[in-house]
Amino acid sequence: MCLCITFFISCSKDDGPGTVIEMASTPNFKMIGEDTENIFQYSYNTTLKSGSQINLTQTLGLDPLYLTLRQVDEVVSFYSFSAGSFSILQQNTQSGQSTVYPDFYTVTEERSITWGTNSEDLLFLGYYSPKGSRNFGIRTLDPSDGSFTDLAIELNIEQAYDPLYFRERIFMTYKDEAGAYKIAIFNTETRAIIATLDFGDGIPNVLIDDEGNLGVVIGTGNSVFVYQVYDIETLLIQRELPFILDKFLPPGPLQGAVYGNTLYYTNSLAQPSPVFFGPAYYEFDSNTDFVIDILSIVQQVEVETQFSIALSAIRYIEEAEVYLIGYANANLTTELNGGVLVISKMGTLLERIEVPFAPTYFIK
Repeated sequence: MCLCITFFISCSKDDGPGTVIEMASTPNFKMIGEDTENIFQYSYNTTLKSGSQINLTQTLGLDPLYLTLRQVDEVVSFYSFSAGSFSILQQNTQSGQSTVYPDFYTVTEERSITWGTNSEDLLFLGYYSPKGSRNFGIRTLDPSDGSFTDLAIELNIEQAYDPLYFRERIFMTYKDEAGAYKIAIFNTETRAIIATLDFGDGIPNVLIDDEGNLGVVIGTGNSVFVYQVYDIETLLIQRELPFILDKFLPPGPLQGAVYGNTLYYTNSLAQPSPVFFGPAYYEFDSNTDFVIDILSIVQQVEVETQFSIALSAIRYIEEAEVYLIGYANANLTTELNGGVLVISKMGTLLERIEVPFAPTYFIK
């Protein structure tokens, strides 16, 4: 069911010269969600003001306790673990075609797996070997024939973070033995490391910008950041921009995006708080940080619904200039349902779309 709370065309108090008029509306979108027993793919049509869903657990046998999700183009990959083996189910969210690779890797005492990701046709596992050590490596698997290759990255690292895949490259963020943050760039065609970027004490957030180049947001301490943009092919720095942001951005793939001269990021609220995160963005040109008042929006929704909500997913849609934020009914203990909040860039709740599950991921 779709409940329209506000259809928004707002302006300042005076409609004179210089008035900023914001016009935004709900875009079409797709997402993944779950209840207590099933995983769903959901597509929303803004013209029809309604959505349709596919139960991936019933139709494809997707494990509702899957470990992680990755997306490459239109294909969403679900990684799961059972009886000592990893499996992957890949669903094309456009065509509906699916592929399953059951038990593509069986756990041994030789190595422990820390993450998995994939390209269009290959699978990749980050691991420590031997098991119990911190010697970091990557295994490349071809699921069509079961062949694989291993490559050592670095000995005795402190920690590995989630990877980022883009155009035959995997950007692997980790912290080495000396405490330096690094990003190793792995070419998935040659199966070799083509470069390693060393950021020392700087905490790197890796992303692909709207022009397809590598961006790294580096926190250097005391709210001081540097945004570096690298040519995706040559890995030469194209520009470097220092800025001040009183936030902590965790290492690894950025929980957000950069469009033009604006950094959209997920703002973690100080705890204890009834809300764990919310939308925010920083404009490089004006050196302005805009944090949306998500607490007020949540309170508005809870008054309307008469139940507490827990936010579960977030994505900024540049074309529509809106945030999509998933939520779940926090009052329920034996079932899951929720919806999507559509919030304008200026922080106005435009619409609430109810769904019979909890959204967990917005498909890009």
